[in-house]
Amino acid sequence: MRRLAVIVLVAAVTALGLAVPVMASPNWAGLAAQGYQDWYWWYPFPIGGGNGWSPGASRLGLEYVLQYLPETGELRLLVVNDTGKPVTAEFPTSQQVDFVLWADGLPIWRWGAERTFAQVVTTETIEAGEVKMYKAALPWVPQGSYMVQAYFLAESRWYPVASAYIWVTGREPVSYSVSFMGPSWLNPYPRLRVVVKNKSGRDIWLPYQYGYQVMVRKVGSVQYVPGVGFSDSIGYMESGATRYAFVNLKGLEPGWYMAEIRSNTANGYYVTLAQTWFYVW
Repeated sequence: MRRLAVIVLVAAVTALGLAVPVMASPNWAGLAAQGYQDWYWWYPFPIGGGNGWSPGASRLGLEYVLQYLPETGELRLLVVNDTGKPVTAEFPTSQQVDFVLWADGLPIWRWGAERTFAQVVTTETIEAGEVKMYKAALPWVPQGSYMVQAYFLAESRWYPVASAYIWVTGREPVSYSVSFMGPSWLNPYPRLRVVVKNKSGRDIWLPYQYGYQVMVRKVGSVQYVPGVGFSDSIGYMESGATRYAFVNLKGLEPGWYMAEIRSNTANGYYVTLAQTWFYVW
């Protein structure tokens, strides 16, 4: 009956969207700049997957459920008090939870990294039958399989209270557009204008191997014109930032052409995300 009650509570919280503390999204750029381990206050323990922790392992008698919402890239830790009495959780600082993401046996992201928390003991009382939900937004990561750990710091900062393997689908964090600019009195040569915008809603940092290409080919041809266009990595872009790039089309023979922007930031392989047709005379 106790397990059934927990399931009902978790389902109710998920369905009704109970008002809970919401955690801010991480600064992926700062983590990447410092490497994999230097930004840890502590080194997380590589425990295996699973969607909960045995109630007998909890000092506080609480139960924990880790959820991942692939549509939004959101992590949720549900803290369930099914003890029948209020439980007061004590935290060593103002930080209450943490999330760690693993890939290929290495920790690649921790929510609590590069955040400042008040260095004072804090407490929170979880009433009998109450479910607390804590959220965190995953940073952009390539499509693939990952392991997530959730920590409730009133239990332990060294061992996760829940962990799970998740599949992250490809997400395109930036948008692209390309347009043709004919010769003018300011510039006698035709050009392509490329616009790259961070639409992810947060600062992003993409490794150098993830970026975009601008390619040009004659209409009806499957071969791209050599020496025209470029490849670039996204690198770091602030939320809402816009980047502009130009491609000089000097020397192209007269005729109809197609310009394409291909990106591999979502799935690891290049797909065409923007294109335009233009005529050179």
